[in-house]
Amino acid sequence: MKVIKRSGSAEKLDISKIRVVIDFACKGLRVDPMELELDAQIQFRDGITTKEIQQLLIRTAAEKVSPENPDWTFVAARLLLYDLYKDVGHLRNYKVKDKINGKYKPYNPESFYQLIKTYTEKGIYGEYLLNNYSKEEIDELAKYIKPDRDLLFNYTGIKVLFDRYLVRDEEGRVIELPQEMYMLIAMTLAIPEKKEERLVYAKQFYDLLSKHEVSLATPTLMNARRPHTQLSSCFVLTVDDDLYDIFDNVQKASQISKFAGGLGVYLGKIRATGAPIRKFKGASSGVIPIVRILNDVMVYVDQLGMRKGSASITLDIWHKDVLDFLEVKTNVGDERKKAHDIHPAIAIPDLFMKRLKNRENWTLFDPYYCKNVKDGKNLEDFYGEEFEELYLKLEKELPDYAKKTIPAFELWKRLLTVIFETGEPYIFFRDTANKLNPNKHCGMIYSSNLCHEIVQNQSITKHISETLSEDGTITHTKKSGDVVVCNLGSINLGKVWKKEDLEKVVPLLVRMLDNVIEMNFYAIKEAEYTNKRYRAIGIGVSNYHYCLVKNGIQWESEEHLKFANALFERIAYYAIKGSNQLAKERGKYPLFEGSDWSKGIFFGRTAQENQKLSEENKNYLDWINLAEEVKKYGMRNAYLLALMPTGSTSLIIGATPSIDPIFAKFYKEENMSGILPQVPPEIDKYFWHYKSAYNINQEWSIKAAAERQKWIDQAQSLNLFIDPENIDGPTLSRLYELAWELGLKTVYYCRSKSLTDIEECESCAT
Repeated sequence: MKVIKRSGSAEKLDISKIRVVIDFACKGLRVDPMELELDAQIQFRDGITTKEIQQLLIRTAAEKVSPENPDWTFVAARLLLYDLYKDVGHLRNYKVKDKINGKYKPYNPESFYQLIKTYTEKGIYGEYLLNNYSKEEIDELAKYIKPDRDLLFNYTGIKVLFDRYLVRDEEGRVIELPQEMYMLIAMTLAIPEKKEERLVYAKQFYDLLSKHEVSLATPTLMNARRPHTQLSSCFVLTVDDDLYDIFDNVQKASQISKFAGGLGVYLGKIRATGAPIRKFKGASSGVIPIVRILNDVMVYVDQLGMRKGSASITLDIWHKDVLDFLEVKTNVGDERKKAHDIHPAIAIPDLFMKRLKNRENWTLFDPYYCKNVKDGKNLEDFYGEEFEELYLKLEKELPDYAKKTIPAFELWKRLLTVIFETGEPYIFFRDTANKLNPNKHCGMIYSSNLCHEIVQNQSITKHISETLSEDGTITHTKKSGDVVVCNLGSINLGKVWKKEDLEKVVPLLVRMLDNVIEMNFYAIKEAEYTNKRYRAIGIGVSNYHYCLVKNGIQWESEEHLKFANALFERIAYYAIKGSNQLAKERGKYPLFEGSDWSKGIFFGRTAQENQKLSEENKNYLDWINLAEEVKKYGMRNAYLLALMPTGSTSLIIGATPSIDPIFAKFYKEENMSGILPQVPPEIDKYFWHYKSAYNINQEWSIKAAAERQKWIDQAQSLNLFIDPENIDGPTLSRLYELAWELGLKTVYYCRSKSLTDIEECESCAT
């Protein structure tokens, strides 16, 4: 019987070779190689390909993954890796030996330079790699690559990496191996370093990534090393009440989506339905048509067919069109007012929450009549006491056609009903966000980004003039506003959570993300302008639940709250220290003077207050001295901390996602890579310690988020998980009210367990 090899040649079937591969995949793991061989039930036939045999082994190993036998995920990963090694070796014309012994080398360091050279010439890698690294330097970095770190991947991780992140050639064939990918990303992000230090930092960045101590945002992992280095995750646009600006932002949205950026869009300045246009009463169509246009742009600009564009659109709860806006994703009502592909968000001031508590009325305004209310600014340009004072004034003085009164509780009920039905809108507590904004001296925050963890200054772009020259050149002049840009990375708390580890890792991650800003390709100029002025980054986390579990901490406990407070104090301290050290070396961000940072105020507290909290946390960090250093030398980055979702990147490194509890102790994730078995880290060891999301009292999640928020200058992508059979309106209302009372800035999805998918509590199952 003959088998067909990757090269197309045929050879006699040799069962021993299959056993060698199985032994390699199972070595050192708590699995039985014979079990895999028997269960695979390979249907041998004359002319079967080695690829088919390998795929069957991979599929069989993946199907055997369970909480009792989680190591099968690593068996499947190694089998897929072996397949990848053979394919890449064949494509790049170097030998991967069949005999898997101590001399077996899946990586060929001698081919690394040729890889970069060949695919730079083909326009697949960016020319900046060869422009900034000599052949000798590339050879040195190639020898530094650690192939054994591939064994850290579980099956889902390597499958997602293979399907979505590893670079392919013009024919769709993978050209690089996982450790080469990490090294190429590290090399890209080390380019802004001084030439004499570049290799040192490239190696350090590589170690952080390849050991899975940190992860970078999907655009960074995908595009660092490519010609277009669009490395940022999200952008936030602010739309003015002006037809030119509306469609200028539609154009910006399309360009950002084209380069795989996520979008947040604030529409609170747009006049309501029925407002005058050029003094013609009742002419305005309001915000819904604009929402629909943006919805269609996101569908049309589908990021090379890989996925639809994605945008969250925010409206203030006092906007006169808010009731229609709440319905854009529901399945009832006028379909001409629907926008099923965007994510609605509602900005809520403290005044609304106070009126809700007192069961008072709430007044909706048309922004057209709320312009120039004070110092040339509009109502939406204020927050806190100033906003309340102006709101009350407008409530009394505006004519009836410019406003609408509704019981606050009725509006809240409608909002919660839509959340219960659709999981959205997201919630943005605007007063909390602005009061704790470290850069309130130079801007205003109206909304958040697509994932609701970024809160940074926003402003409109002002259109100045349009001129036509004699040769037909049209020049449009505009003054850039602040378009928020998110440059994100996360710490793997499963590996890095102790003081000494954070002290080493966090400043390096700050440095990597600051370098992202330098290496970034900007789809729109306003994003470049804002990014250079603020140099904002967002450091988040993954593997939070695993970190709790391995420390013996239950989710629903006071111990959890204390642990969260102490852990995020450490992260915050070393992030600020890292940014301060970078400011000493490279200079502070241009808008530093006048910021809270410049006054020694961190997270709305003085250095003395932070010092006291540190002693209570038993961290004993020197906040007083750090505040003095920051006052003296500044900060490199205007914003530092933001807990983003880490969906894809958590899958790659085998971590629990972001700050979420586990979804279940075993489930199958369905995404672009197919159906993938999911088990949390060390589930066999900590089976009874993990508690799944829908079995957790969500008040504990909100309380824990409040403890973390004390040390985060931006916000958190906080998901709530509800079981429809065990929740009622008052309980859901209490969760959102508690989030506001405890000082959260945002609430992300409210995820609802399907009524057809209710199961017995796993922790009590026998």
